[in-house]
Amino acid sequence: MSRADRGFTVVEVLIALTITLAIAAALATVVTPARAAFDRLPAELELQQRGRTAIDVLTQAVRSAGRDVVAAESLGLFGGLFPAVTPLAPNGDGTASMLSAIVPVVNGAQGVLESDQPGPGGAIALAATPCPNVNDVCGFLPGSTAAIANGLGQFDVFIVASTNPATRLLTPVGTLSRAYPAGAVIAEVDHHTFRLSEQADHTYSLVRETAAGAVLPIVDFVGALTFAVLADEAGARQVDVLLRLQAPTVVLRRAIADRVFKTTIALRNAP
Repeated sequence: MSRADRGFTVVEVLIALTITLAIAAALATVVTPARAAFDRLPAELELQQRGRTAIDVLTQAVRSAGRDVVAAESLGLFGGLFPAVTPLAPNGDGTASMLSAIVPVVNGAQGVLESDQPGPGGAIALAATPCPNVNDVCGFLPGSTAAIANGLGQFDVFIVASTNPATRLLTPVGTLSRAYPAGAVIAEVDHHTFRLSEQADHTYSLVRETAAGAVLPIVDFVGALTFAVLADEAGARQVDVLLRLQAPTVVLRRAIADRVFKTTIALRNAP
């Protein structure tokens, strides 16, 4: 028989297998880093996108909190009757881990108290003027979020429980901090509290909580969140935000460092 008819010898097969295994091992050393880089790039882009989303949401809320909305001729801008933003849960180093923002609604419901509120939980009577909509209680509806202020630095944010258009009365949910006098102003607002919320996997998400208690998620896998409300050289208030985001998995966290986002947001028309 010729050599071609006899096939491969055992030695030749072993040599071929050895060469194949060597090539496979060499390819494995190249594929593993390439695969890690392939997984890392989308994760880094996602971190950047999540950070931009969170900063955009916070910036819009803080700037809107200083919105120029007239409350009443006698009291001036509604945003000047209470702090537009308030840091909560202080960390002890001048920063806070939560932020409350009160945003007056443009062309929203407004009114002036016609008479003294009988008690902190009593009905609120609104004057006929100024009143943007006399067919109901100056535009307020049950479920609306409202802020009431007396011009002396005292204010409350509450949910409207019920209204009575015939007598221009609205009743708050719960009890306010005090009874408000005639001449106090009330306006429709959005009230947001930004904070971290622990998830089932023990990671944290940045959420926005409304005055009614609804929790709206913004971004997940947040490692740290701090706020600092300061004043610049001209006395205008500003909010410094620090947000640290993590990769979504333990494996990616070993390969990708946390991304830190910082921004300073100036309050418009707010003292």
